[in-house]
Amino acid sequence: MSVQSPNAEQIFNIIRRHGPVSRADIARFTGLTPPTVTNITNKLLDAGLVNDYMMGASSGGRRPLLLKINPAAGQVIIIHIRSFKMIGYVVDTAFGVHFELTVSIKGLSYEAVIQQILAVIDQCRQAATTTLMAVGVVIRGPVRTQEGISVFAPNIGWKNVPLKYIIEEKNRLPAFIENDSHVLAYGEYYFGVAKDANNMVLLKVGHGIGGGIMFNGSLYRGINGSAGEVGHTVIDVSGPLCSCGNSGCMEAMASETALVDLVINAVRSGQTSLISGIVNGDLDAVTAEDIYHAADLGDHLAINMLSRVAGYLGIGIANLVNVFNPELVVIGGGLAKAQQYIERTVWDMVALRSFESCSSVLEIKYSTQTSENTMKGAADMVFSELAGNITDVG
Repeated sequence: MSVQSPNAEQIFNIIRRHGPVSRADIARFTGLTPPTVTNITNKLLDAGLVNDYMMGASSGGRRPLLLKINPAAGQVIIIHIRSFKMIGYVVDTAFGVHFELTVSIKGLSYEAVIQQILAVIDQCRQAATTTLMAVGVVIRGPVRTQEGISVFAPNIGWKNVPLKYIIEEKNRLPAFIENDSHVLAYGEYYFGVAKDANNMVLLKVGHGIGGGIMFNGSLYRGINGSAGEVGHTVIDVSGPLCSCGNSGCMEAMASETALVDLVINAVRSGQTSLISGIVNGDLDAVTAEDIYHAADLGDHLAINMLSRVAGYLGIGIANLVNVFNPELVVIGGGLAKAQQYIERTVWDMVALRSFESCSSVLEIKYSTQTSENTMKGAADMVFSELAGNITDVG
C-alpha cells in the first residue's frame, strides 16, 4: 500500500528530526488531525520505515507510544570538503554513522580533488550496510543547488564545476550539492543549539566566514542560492584586502585567518608572546589552535587579539541583527572554541552598534559541534529531498 503524499513526507521528516515522538506530538507539529496521523503512521510502520520505540511519560491520561525512525530504511553518503581535507560518511536515516573516512586534499589540483571525491564515494559504497539512496556533497563557497554546480570554491579554486553531473554519471545515484554554512545552519536548527528557535542567523567562523539564515524551518537562499555570504559584508572600507577583492570585509577582519595574521604581525613587530615558543620560532606555522592554546596559558597577546577580532565580529553581527531581527545568532566554526575570550566583547559590540529594539530580544549562542552538525545537516537535507520516494512504498 502506497503512503506517498505530502502528509506522509511531512510525518516521516518529523519522526526523523524529533523522534522518539508520540502521535499526539506529530499532530501538534504538523497541524494534521489525529486520525490522519494514526492512519499514515500505521502505514509507515507496516512499510518498515518507522518503529515502535517505547511508552512515553503520561501527561494525565494514557501513556503514549513513541515512534522513531527505522535506521535500516536507507543510507546516504555524505562528502564534506573542508579547507585541507575531505571527510566521507555513510549515514542512516536515524543519523547513525556506519563508516567514516578522512583524506587530505592539501595541495591537490582541480582534477585530483575530483578523483579523490569519486574514490571516497567508492569506499563509502563498499562500507554501506543497507540500500544506498544518494550522495550529498558539502563544499565551501556559493553553489547553484538545483543544477548541482560549485560556482566558486575558494579553498580549491573551482569555478562552475558541475559536481552533480560528475557524481551521478559515475555512480548512478542522485547527488545533491550544498554550501557548508547552509548545511550547518540546518544542522544547528534541527539538532544543535538552535533547535528550540523559530528563526536564527548562523555564522560559521573558520578560515573564512559563511552564514545561513533560517526562518520557520526554511533556509533563506536568495534569488539564485547565494544568500548567506555574510563574510563579504564590509565593516571597514579602509580595512585589509579580502580574498574576494574588496577591502574591509568581515572575513578579512574577523575570521581565524585574520586572527592568525594579526598575531603573526604583532610578534614580528616585537610584541612578546608564548606563540613563538609554541611553534618553535616558525611563525609561518602558527594556527588558530596555537592561539587558543596560548590564550589558555594566559598569553596577553593572544587574548588581546582574540578580543580585537571579537570586536569586528560584533560589528558584523550588529548589521545582521538590524537587518533580520532574529531571535538567535549562532556562532560556530573554529572560533567558537574561544568563546570565553570573545563572548563579552561580541555582545558588547552588538549592543552598542545595533538598535535596542532588535538586540533586546536577541540571544547569542556558540556551537563547537561544527563537524557533527554539518554531517547531520547534510544528511537531513538529502533525506528531505528523498522523502517523497522513501515514503512511496506502493
